[in-house]
Amino acid sequence: MTKIKFVHTADLHLDTPFKGLSDWNGDLASRLRDATFHGFKKIIDLCLQEKVDFLIISGDVFDGENKSLAAQLKFVDELKRLSGKQIPVYFSCGNHDPLSSWMDSLQMPENVFRFGSDRVERYIHRKGDEPVAGIYGISYANKEVHKNLAREYPLAQEDASLVSIAVLHGTLGSPGPHANYAPFVFDDIAGKGFDYWALGHIHKHSIVRTKDPAVAYPGNPQGRDFGETGSRGCYLVEIEKHKTPEIRFVPVQEIRFDEITVDLTGKDEINSLPDRIEDAIQALDGLQETASCILRVDFVGRTRLHGDLNRPREIELLREHFNEAQLSRKHFTWIDRIEVKTKPAFDIEQIEKGSGFIAEVLRSFAKSENDPEKLDGLITNAVDDFSSHAVKREIELLEDEQREILEKAKWMLLDKLINEPE
Repeated sequence: MTKIKFVHTADLHLDTPFKGLSDWNGDLASRLRDATFHGFKKIIDLCLQEKVDFLIISGDVFDGENKSLAAQLKFVDELKRLSGKQIPVYFSCGNHDPLSSWMDSLQMPENVFRFGSDRVERYIHRKGDEPVAGIYGISYANKEVHKNLAREYPLAQEDASLVSIAVLHGTLGSPGPHANYAPFVFDDIAGKGFDYWALGHIHKHSIVRTKDPAVAYPGNPQGRDFGETGSRGCYLVEIEKHKTPEIRFVPVQEIRFDEITVDLTGKDEINSLPDRIEDAIQALDGLQETASCILRVDFVGRTRLHGDLNRPREIELLREHFNEAQLSRKHFTWIDRIEVKTKPAFDIEQIEKGSGFIAEVLRSFAKSENDPEKLDGLITNAVDDFSSHAVKREIELLEDEQREILEKAKWMLLDKLINEPE
């Protein structure tokens, strides 16, 4: 039997505008705009390096129906690199790039096959003159497809001895955060005789089933926001008829979104923070040296730095310090946000249970935190106490962040009242 090697990718979302982009640094915005294209380029590089038999793309090549001309030309240019090496590409169109949205004038390179939308189509892949694989697929005609397309995949009798691959953009089981397009269940595909179901639409990579048949979602090769954290890439598959396929995940993302927790317990020196952050980054699963990172950081643990970290604007200035000169690097680490969830080195819960002035102060803060009317009153009194119109205006702008203000005020007061031991 002939062994087949191919790359399975999906949900490229080329030309993604990136959510919240306007809130980021302009240089960072530019790097993000190019990220999906760089990820696709790495997939093409992988195909060439591994000398695969073909590439499969299971829908959503582009992020939207109104794809730019530049994005379409970049896609075709990358496909030409495979065509020049006689490596075919088989791809379907999904809900983000339905077949009706593609320009008729966009000419595909030789050996690039796009599935139609009228019915499930079949291509025979050959090595030399020998047929070795039957590849089946269907594209979305329009943006929303609620029909169970999986039931429409027939395996041709003459393909029973070939490696058979079904390319489908759809929802297996629960859709999670995704739209429930072309929904199906495993029983719809279990007895059809296909060896591998190359799925797309769900953005988290997973091998749903390893054999009989193998079923896999490669996820999207480039995360687009903090809802798509962690390692992103594609699958490199080696398959032989009647044998369990080898499916290897290969990270290809250009920029990685992630959330890290930095434990500052026992760390009382401010210059220990960069090392603690770097340790947390290095502990990330599947971290690549060739990918940049955009991070959200949570500081936790008991530390004498707690009061310093809660001073007004301290965290924002600290974030700016960490990000300084990062974007001048080829592979950068950018901190999008830092959340302070630390506790003081002293046991505040124990103090609050005790007696005395400090305990009363803490209980008073606790009552205010749980009493919206009292919290509003504190803000109103603060505004009335200031004669400066500028100060009043700043306080009024912060009314939506009352709990955060109260929390920082509490720690500023505690730092004054409690003399921590050296």
